[in-house]
Amino acid sequence: MSAMHPAAAEPLLPPRPTALAHALLREVIRAGDLVIDATAGNGHDTVFLAMCVGAGGRVLAFDVQAAAIAAARARVMAAGVGERVEFFQESHATMDARAAVGSVAVVMFNLGYLPGDDRRVMTEPGSSLQGLNGAVTLLKIGGVLTVICYPGHPGGAEEASAVVPWFKALATTGWRVARYGTLGTRRPAPFLLLGSKPA
Repeated sequence: MSAMHPAAAEPLLPPRPTALAHALLREVIRAGDLVIDATAGNGHDTVFLAMCVGAGGRVLAFDVQAAAIAAARARVMAAGVGERVEFFQESHATMDARAAVGSVAVVMFNLGYLPGDDRRVMTEPGSSLQGLNGAVTLLKIGGVLTVICYPGHPGGAEEASAVVPWFKALATTGWRVARYGTLGTRRPAPFLLLGSKPA
């Protein structure tokens, strides 16, 4: 019996925050759901969400950058799920105007800048907190909110320092919240925040 290459035999552990978010949300999203990608970027989360909701579901995807919308749309079309996704070239701070209160199953945020583009253009604490507040309103009971923070990036530490207390405050209102990330890294590592909306 031939030995398998270690990379093929075992998953990366601990998983990257993006992979962990996908693994957790895959158990939550149902066919036909309405979900939101608050930071479309290059479209990886957008495609993931579109695959999860199925032909009868919808994804609302937001990004302020035309380059991000174009890249995400191309990735979605290449995956054959374009009819499930509606794109908005606007801030995630406006998402609460694009869906009904209590209608959304999942909202994903992946903060920071667009990989491969101008790193000076990035999410900011003010608009991100506004978007998070909108997400709380839009999520249905049992809905899930995920946020990936990048404290090692320029500006990322400040944004994480605003988002983490916001999540802690959610816990005082009955939300189940958690933080997942690696320890002992040379510089602050990306981490995942997750919250589940209570009844």
